[in-house]
Amino acid sequence: MNAIPTTTETINPPRKRGCLFYIGRGLKWFGILLILLIVLGVVYQIVATETDKGAYSPRGQLYTINGHQMHIICMGEGSPAVILEAGGSAESLWWYWVQNQVAEQTQVCAYDRPGHGWSEPTTEPRDALTLASDLHTLLEQADIPAPHVIAGHSYGAVWARIYAAQYPEEVVGLVLVDSTFLSPDKFANQSEFDGWKSGIDGLKVLEWAAYRIGLVRLSSSGDFQRSGYPSAMVPELAALRSPNWIFDADYAEQIATRMTLTEAANAAENLGDLPMAVLWAGLSPTAQDYFTSFRNETATYSSNAVTRIIEGADHGSILGDEQYAQQVSDAILDVIASAQTGEPLTQ
Repeated sequence: MNAIPTTTETINPPRKRGCLFYIGRGLKWFGILLILLIVLGVVYQIVATETDKGAYSPRGQLYTINGHQMHIICMGEGSPAVILEAGGSAESLWWYWVQNQVAEQTQVCAYDRPGHGWSEPTTEPRDALTLASDLHTLLEQADIPAPHVIAGHSYGAVWARIYAAQYPEEVVGLVLVDSTFLSPDKFANQSEFDGWKSGIDGLKVLEWAAYRIGLVRLSSSGDFQRSGYPSAMVPELAALRSPNWIFDADYAEQIATRMTLTEAANAAENLGDLPMAVLWAGLSPTAQDYFTSFRNETATYSSNAVTRIIEGADHGSILGDEQYAQQVSDAILDVIASAQTGEPLTQ
């Protein structure tokens, strides 16, 4: 009888590879690809940040304020001087249209808080009162005497209001542009704040990572183009918004010090009869019905206030689009006229 041939395959037939095997192998290669993309993103962010340093230089002057350099750019002549306060993660160049428009009538200055634009980052506290003190010292060193009209956008509107409350004898008018809403009773004590901050920190990790791997840099140009800024300015705006330290400065201003920021904002709700224009972007969340009470409350901060909605504008285009920016500039000039003549503002 012939012997049956045997082979390794017949003795140990190959095992069928199930779905879990292929899923595991797929996850392995996905992980490798993800790590590679992260590394490439980090390298891209580092190289692009260094390249931007040589490509764009300060448009104005730098002054040493409390141990760190701060940037301010002024245009035009006249009094009162208008001081422009940028919002969170923003800088002086966001006010491009408004500054050029208002400069035809009076002096107007846009500046960068530490860690934004061309101002040097700092490890010093970034609470609201420190920010106000830094700006006050900067205006003194730059020889921009009072009186001032302060205009702020987004979070900058909150800081502008706090500045007006801190220096009431020097501020003769206020313009709040699509202001951020801070709940007046968010934190009853330190424990509540710590709990809120822990929850926010979990979400902020994603934003922190987006800066570090260059995702913010990749998306910024499109944001500024949609807002309406001149195409020649878009690369510079995107470059100024994208460094890692922008996130760090923004976090220090808005999150780490949120409890004291809320307290300072609550203390700046009675501005007497200070001429104040409150502007809302028609397409911004703050202009929708569920923020009606907030808009109504904001209008009570001064007995000489006017509220206007800029239809068609959103939170970015209210400054970035030339036509919408002109309405912001007109409101600033109306506030100046009220301050000079004593006549109340009108709708």
